Amino acid sequence: MRAVLALVCLVGFCLTVFGSHALAGDNGANPATTTYTPVAEGSTPTHRSVTDTFSGQVNIYVGGSFPAGTNLLYFQFLFDETTAGNTSGYITPLLFEYKPVEAFTVYTIVGIGKSFAVQLSSAPQAIPFYVVEGTKVPTSGNFTFGFTTAVVNSSGVTVATSRGVVDYDTPSDGGQGVGGTLTTNDWAWTIGEPGPPPAVALGTTFGMSGANADYALGLPYRTYSAQAIGAIATQ
Repeated sequence: MRAVLALVCLVGFCLTVFGSHALAGDNGANPATTTYTPVAEGSTPTHRSVTDTFSGQVNIYVGGSFPAGTNLLYFQFLFDETTAGNTSGYITPLLFEYKPVEAFTVYTIVGIGKSFAVQLSSAPQAIPFYVVEGTKVPTSGNFTFGFTTAVVNSSGVTVATSRGVVDYDTPSDGGQGVGGTLTTNDWAWTIGEPGPPPAVALGTTFGMSGANADYALGLPYRTYSAQAIGAIATQ
C-alpha cells in the first residue's frame, strides 16, 4: 500500500511540474476529464556501487515491460557516484519494442526522448520522458525503456557524449523490480569500449552476442538506479 501511494504521489508530482499536456493528444484522452492509473518499470533509484566509464553507452531494462497504452511521463534516476570522475553528463531516455528472433530477444528503438544535462546529486533526480521522435505510447505489452549517456538529435545522431551518470550494481540485484510481481532488476548494456558509442536512430537493434542485431549486449545483467514513470488513462 505504501509503494502504491508513493507512485500515485510521483505521478501527481509529474503532472504538476511537467504539465498535463504531457498526456494530451497521445491516446485521445482529455486530461481534464480522465483519470489515470500510475505505472512504473525499472529499478529503485537508490545508491549502488559504480557508474559506467564508457561514454555514450546504451542501457536497456529487460526485467519487465509497460502495459499497452502507457503514457510515459518521466525518467527518475540516481547519480551520486562518479567512478569515472565526471560530476555531470547527459541522459537521453529511449523507448524499445522487443520480439523473439530465433533463440534471442531483439530490442528495437521505436522512440527517442529529449536529451538532458544532469549533475551529480545525493538525491534522486527526474527528467521528463518527452518522446520527440517515433512512438510515444506503447501499443502492446512488448515495450520497455532504456537510456543512453549522450545528447542526440531527433534523428538519433549523437551530438555529445558523457561517462556514466546512473549508479549500477553488477551482477543484478535479486528480487522484483519496481513493476512488482513477475518483474526483475535485470538490465542489459552495450558492449563496445573502446570504440564509438552506439547509434540510437529509430530502428536500431540490440541483442545478446549471436543475435542478428546492430549492437551486442553484454552479460551478466546489471541493475541501474533508474525507473520510468507513466500513467494509463482510465475512462
